[in-house]
Amino acid sequence: MSRVAPSPPVPRVSAGRSLSVLILALAVLWLWSQFPAWYASGYNNALAAQQLQLLWFQPWLVGLLVVITNVGTLHWATLPLALPSSPGSLLDAPQWQHDVVFWSCVCFHIGSTAALIRLAAMWLHS
Repeated sequence: MSRVAPSPPVPRVSAGRSLSVLILALAVLWLWSQFPAWYASGYNNALAAQQLQLLWFQPWLVGLLVVITNVGTLHWATLPLALPSSPGSLLDAPQWQHDVVFWSCVCFHIGSTAALIRLAAMWLHS
């Protein structure tokens, strides 16, 4: 009588990978906001630095950046943590690292969406 070999368990998504995606999204947004100040610190022309800021922080460009980082974080960080790797994995013991990273991603989505709504309201108001 031959025995059927049990299939290996499907590994859970790494919380570290999802956290690295979240940190990358935050780093991109931070670098984006810091670039004009770094440029102005090494350049003596105040008018050129002001024009760079006006160009760099256009509402549609900032909105596009926020949407791209939000969608990327949703696709590569939040959804892999939220969706089960298999139906049986729902019965696995909860791991607090997954929960912390998942809720951090959710807070990022809420914050970036609120910033996007505020940006759109300011753009429409002016």
